[in-house]
Amino acid sequence: MSSIPPEAFKFVHISIGSLAILASLSQFLLIFTNFNAFLLGLYSLALSIPVVYLEFKIPPNIYNYASFYFSFLGRGCLNILIALILYHQGFFRILTTILLIFNGIAYIIFHFLPFINEPENFKLANPSLSLNDNEFDDDDEVV
Repeated sequence: MSSIPPEAFKFVHISIGSLAILASLSQFLLIFTNFNAFLLGLYSLALSIPVVYLEFKIPPNIYNYASFYFSFLGRGCLNILIALILYHQGFFRILTTILLIFNGIAYIIFHFLPFINEPENFKLANPSLSLNDNEFDDDDEVV
């Protein structure tokens, strides 16, 4: 139903995440001139590493603590947040910011399009852990 192959999403996640990691690391050079930008680089690095890591392995409890990584709306807002954090001097960081903002806007639009299917790594591996699932079925009796 979706015209976008799943490999395209994987390529975009790895490339955008890698660019954000590199931009975060390049922001570490500002430790002596702008300490606030250095700290923002630490935050963006902490938010960017899981974007790449989740393409290869999904830890069991990450959905409970960081479910925004598993939806188009969450990833779009995350990309825009990282872009705003990384917007400092330097051509590479500004180029990365522009790419992250465009990717974030595209993902937010994808969230509202019904014919775009989510990638496989966005889907919960164990559906019994969903938020609306009750511990007991209707037939079970609570003692």
